[in-house]
Amino acid sequence: MSMSSKAADIFLETGSAFKRIAELTMELVDPNASNRLSGSSTGTSQKIAIDSSELRRLRDALQRFSSDLDAVSQRVNTNREAATAPQEVERLMSLNSIENNPEEEPIKSEEPSEPMDNQTAVPMTA
Repeated sequence: MSMSSKAADIFLETGSAFKRIAELTMELVDPNASNRLSGSSTGTSQKIAIDSSELRRLRDALQRFSSDLDAVSQRVNTNREAATAPQEVERLMSLNSIENNPEEEPIKSEEPSEPMDNQTAVPMTA
């Protein structure tokens, strides 16, 4: 299964979940909303008060949903950091070895190492 089809599956599930949350929320506001959303309207529908235990169940479900998303996010971040940690350690070790390696010669300048004197050596003849 390709990454794009996996992402599509996640978005389909997400869409279904949020659609259901919207339906439940509408029922909390207007108990007849589900009839309007589903297209089956009955003229004799009576408004039924939503039980407070149902409100608690919905709130608990949404809190679990949020908590589960946080847990998944933390695991993804931990796995991402664990995957990049060896590369970072290797990079730091290579930087450290360059700084501490005495075998490498320092960069030499173009200037001669002995200072030039304006006097030139003249052989003495007798």
